[in-house]
Amino acid sequence: MILDSKLVEQARSTDMLAFLEKRRGFTFARRGSVYRCHQHPSFAIKEDRLSWYWHSQGIGGHGAVDFLVKVEKRSFRDAVEAVADTPVTILNSGEPPPGRRLVLPEKAGFLQARLYNYLCKQRGIDTGIVASLLNEGRIYEDRRGNVVFVGFDDHGQARFASLRGTYGEQKFRMDCVGSDKQYGFCMDGSPSGLLYVFESPIDAMSHASLENNLVGDRNAWRRDNRLSLAGTSDAALSQYLKTHSQIRELVLCLDNDSAGREAAVSVDRKYTGLGYVARLELPQGKDYNDDLAVLRGVKRQEKSKQNHIYQEAR
Repeated sequence: MILDSKLVEQARSTDMLAFLEKRRGFTFARRGSVYRCHQHPSFAIKEDRLSWYWHSQGIGGHGAVDFLVKVEKRSFRDAVEAVADTPVTILNSGEPPPGRRLVLPEKAGFLQARLYNYLCKQRGIDTGIVASLLNEGRIYEDRRGNVVFVGFDDHGQARFASLRGTYGEQKFRMDCVGSDKQYGFCMDGSPSGLLYVFESPIDAMSHASLENNLVGDRNAWRRDNRLSLAGTSDAALSQYLKTHSQIRELVLCLDNDSAGREAAVSVDRKYTGLGYVARLELPQGKDYNDDLAVLRGVKRQEKSKQNHIYQEAR
């Protein structure tokens, strides 16, 4: 089996910084002769925008293809296809190339007990919101006891999924293989022209719970729309606005830390320039789940562990 050499060379020479920002939602800042990743401070790309090293994981390489092979454990062919963003042409073979697809973990049984315990008891999110999102298929518990958050395209096809562990204090979080961060987890309400934007699904759900409490109505959260970016990249926001033309006002509710504030200001300027009404509404604590925890009297002790290698999930 021989891959099209021109396509392979194209994939290998792809700007790695641009690829990771668009397709993985990573953001970077120039620090001397390297670009440091905001989400993973020990991950750096050199000024050639190809050579990289992830110090905490003890691995490095050259280019986005190498990254997908070593970090996400993809096959070389699948990595080339993902970076080139086109089906790989196979020479001298009658086998058609398989399309890239999202790999969703298998669902648990009917009870979803760990999901409810984690989201409602440990995180303080309203049970009614959790039940509604379960019924819509936007969240579910997998067979390992993780919570799965799913993002769909405008045809109802799952295109993105992230996991959050529910065991112990050192919980991991990761994106499922094949996830496309242009399709974020969202909580669509009525045909409102207002969209709240968050970094994570849990923050979106927490904000919805706070809204219910403020108004005194368990369905108040449905009056507007909420979107998770799965980070600070605006890829999911850009895609969402393409298919939701009624949205004219953006409320940026990103994390109240340096990365979140910087991203919120950048997004505000960009979309104000595009004709949207945008404003910042940062949480009092680090994020909106911190604010909800204060309201509920829940003590948050969780330390998240980033893990983007699906095979290592528990």
